[in-house]
Amino acid sequence: MTRKITVCFASDDNYAPYMGMAIFSILKNAAPKDACCFYVLDNKISAKNKQKLDALHQTYDFDLTYLPLDEKLFAKCDTKHSNWTLSIFGRYLIPELIPDDKVLYLDCDVMIRGSLWELWQTDLSGYYLAGVPDYNVMQRGRLKERFGEDFKVEEYVNSGVLLINNKKWRDENLFETLLNYSLKNAALLQWPDQDAINFICRKHKKLLLNRYNVMGYLYKPDLFLNHPRFKEILKEREQPVIRHFHPWKKNFFIPNREEYLALMRVSPWADLMPKDDPCVWAWAKMVWRYLWRHPFCFLLPKFYKRWKYRGAACLFLDY
Repeated sequence: MTRKITVCFASDDNYAPYMGMAIFSILKNAAPKDACCFYVLDNKISAKNKQKLDALHQTYDFDLTYLPLDEKLFAKCDTKHSNWTLSIFGRYLIPELIPDDKVLYLDCDVMIRGSLWELWQTDLSGYYLAGVPDYNVMQRGRLKERFGEDFKVEEYVNSGVLLINNKKWRDENLFETLLNYSLKNAALLQWPDQDAINFICRKHKKLLLNRYNVMGYLYKPDLFLNHPRFKEILKEREQPVIRHFHPWKKNFFIPNREEYLALMRVSPWADLMPKDDPCVWAWAKMVWRYLWRHPFCFLLPKFYKRWKYRGAACLFLDY
């Protein structure tokens, strides 16, 4: 007997290959009973990239549906940063476009290392969504200042992995609420869609274990040194189910990168393998870039504290 898992991505043509890698990792590491159904919010993905995705059907059995994303709906929204497109607001639309009562939304820059079934079984009764705490934004996002003293900083989640209660979103017309909030509060939103989701859903969010969204900030233990679950967080970090990172970057010394590249070598996207420099030269360039950005770092006590907790690779990468 199969067990259905519905997963949604949103991508433009530039990120489509990495979305393909994410889908490949899900299929490769799924349990035998897992039946994966994928939806893609399609922001002008080319036929060439779709053909590469279709090649996965030669090995795996899965459903894939493209849902055209009309950015005009978000034309008045403000992304603030040039590397973000209006498609980030596509998360708001997911429950309107996908009929299932529940869906797992994933960013394109993830690698799945095991079955998603345990995560999928999370009970969302009474919640809009479930997500993993974002300790980076908790520390640096001025959340109390921006959202008020009543806002629970410890419940701020990263929007790159969200288990969404589609039915509750539809029943309460959350799409309109989120869109209107984003339009009226653009100056307040530092991480536009993520901030809006966290504020509007603030009383109806469920926290997931960190292993379901292991990002770079989990390799900066000084960000959550005083957290009551500090030791547990470190353990969850070492066995991620979902690793959220950019492993295709050249000379990137980060955990799980070699695992990702090994997967890429046997995928339809093997041509995107990064051409790293020799190790010593790569390290020299990485340290030089860091010193260029932080020329007086050696004079600061916090530099040595960070080195102690992060290790050299994670410190000089500054990610």
